[in-house]
Amino acid sequence: MTTSSANHLDCHAREQANRSTPVHTMVKDLLTLASEHEYDEYARYYGLSLRFLTYHIGVSRLLQALAEESQQRVQCLIDVAASLSMGLPRLRRPAMSPCPDLHGQSHFFIYDDEMAAQELSRALLDQWRSRRFYERLQAYNAIPDLNAWLNDCIGQCRAQFQILHEARDRLPGLTRAKACGA
Repeated sequence: MTTSSANHLDCHAREQANRSTPVHTMVKDLLTLASEHEYDEYARYYGLSLRFLTYHIGVSRLLQALAEESQQRVQCLIDVAASLSMGLPRLRRPAMSPCPDLHGQSHFFIYDDEMAAQELSRALLDQWRSRRFYERLQAYNAIPDLNAWLNDCIGQCRAQFQILHEARDRLPGLTRAKACGA
């Protein structure tokens, strides 16, 4: 064997080692998807908490707590990712977003019962979608180290859905309408 052939084989072996395996790519993709999803969840809840400040401070605090839970899920994901023995993507922790998305609305702050009910209904739909997102990740997950984290996320999504449903049903305008028989 000549020296040039040996060098060629060494180069080929290094190239193969540097390539991501399909499993490694799947893990990176899954972690990145979950991280970005939680970042979006954080931004959505944080924005809603600001919008509810002038309408109902209790609902605002509830939404802030849900945003903080998103931060905690990301931190748990970072810890799980660090325990995997692969060079994984650097996951970012959600931080305060500069400006919440207003969904094309002209008013930033929620100022009436109808608007509050609409926003909480939208939050319920988004929370349902979040649970479905994690259920799909769980269905296609091939990484045993992520099972517990995904199960926790699904359980938290269910609990958050219930909390949001109760918060919407207890809005001052809705409770007055129920009392009047409307």
